[in-house]
Amino acid sequence: MILIILAVVLILGIIVIVHEFGHYISARTIGVAVQEFSVGVGPALWQKQGRHTLFSFRCIPFGGYCLFDSDEEGFDDRGRPLSIVRRKALPKMYVSFGGPVMNFLLAAIVFTILFSFIGVSTGYEPVIGEVQPDSPAQEAGILPGDRILSIDGESLSVWADLSRILAEKQDRTTLTFVVQRGQDSVSLLVEPRYYAEEGRVMIGVTVDANFAMNVRYPPLTAIGLGLRQTWIMIGLLISSISQMVSGQIDVAESLSGPVELAHLIGQTVTTGLPDTLFLTAFLSVNLGIMNLLPFPALDGGRILIYLIELVRRKPMNLHVESWINALGFAMLITLMVLLTFKDIFKLFGGS
Repeated sequence: MILIILAVVLILGIIVIVHEFGHYISARTIGVAVQEFSVGVGPALWQKQGRHTLFSFRCIPFGGYCLFDSDEEGFDDRGRPLSIVRRKALPKMYVSFGGPVMNFLLAAIVFTILFSFIGVSTGYEPVIGEVQPDSPAQEAGILPGDRILSIDGESLSVWADLSRILAEKQDRTTLTFVVQRGQDSVSLLVEPRYYAEEGRVMIGVTVDANFAMNVRYPPLTAIGLGLRQTWIMIGLLISSISQMVSGQIDVAESLSGPVELAHLIGQTVTTGLPDTLFLTAFLSVNLGIMNLLPFPALDGGRILIYLIELVRRKPMNLHVESWINALGFAMLITLMVLLTFKDIFKLFGGS
C-alpha cells in the first residue's frame, strides 16, 4: 500500500512539476520574471533566491507551482518588462502554452523510453498459463506451463496462432496438439468446443503473461514513434471531449475525480513498468489537453482572454481578469469535490 501511495504521488507530482516548469522556462526565455518556482507544496524545506526567482523545495512532495509577480517593476537586459501583466498578448499566450506543450513533450519522451529501452509487446509466446476446469484442454491432459509446438502439424510462433488455427479447423472434431513439457515433446488429442457466449471454438486455456514478446526500436525510430503516439493520443482525447460536448458520451459517467485516478494508478503500477509508463504518458497528455480548454483559471481560459486582448488591442482590466479566474477556480474546486464523492460512492458500490 505504501509503495502504491508513493507511486501515485510520484507520477502525479512529476506530471504537475513538468507542467509548471513549462510555464517557468517559457517565461524566462522571453525575460519574464518568476517570483517563485516550487517543487512540492506546504512549508519550505529549502529555498534559494535567484536573480528573478525564488527556488523552493516544500515538505509535501505533491506537484508544485510557478508563481508570477504581477507587481514587479523593471526591465530585463533587452528592455522588456519583467512583469508578465505588462507584456503584450502574444508573449502572455506563449507562456500559457508552455505548460501544456511541456506535458506533450514529457509524453513523447516517456513513449520514446518505452519503445527504445523497455520495448513494446508484440504478442505472447504460445505457453499455457491456466487450464479451465472441465475444458477440452483439461480433458486432453494439457497442463499449465506447456508450450504448444504445433496443431495438426502446423507450427505456432505466437499465442495468436492458437485462435487462428482453431477458427480455421473448427470443422475438425479432434486436433493433434504437440506440446513441449520440460525436455519432452508430448502429443495430445484435443476436441475443441464451441462456446456460445464467446461465439467461437475454444479449448479452455489462457496465456502465460510472463512470456510476453517485446520488441525494442533504435533510438531515432523510437523518437519518431514516441512523437507519433503522443499525437495520436492528443487526437483521441480531443475526439472524446468533442463527443462529450455533443452529447454522444455521457459526461457524468466519463469524468473521474482524484480518488478514482489514484485507484487507477495503483492498479496499473502492480501490472509492471511498461503499463505504468504508458499511463504516465497518457495522464501527461490528458493534463495538457484539459488545461487548454477555454475555461477560466485554466491555461486555455487565459489564452482566450489574451485573444480578446489581441483583438481589442488593449489588456483586460486586471481586477476583472482576477475575478474571472477566481470564479473559474472556485467552479473547478466544486467540480473536484463532487467528483471525489462520486468516486467514493463508486468504489464502495454506490450509484
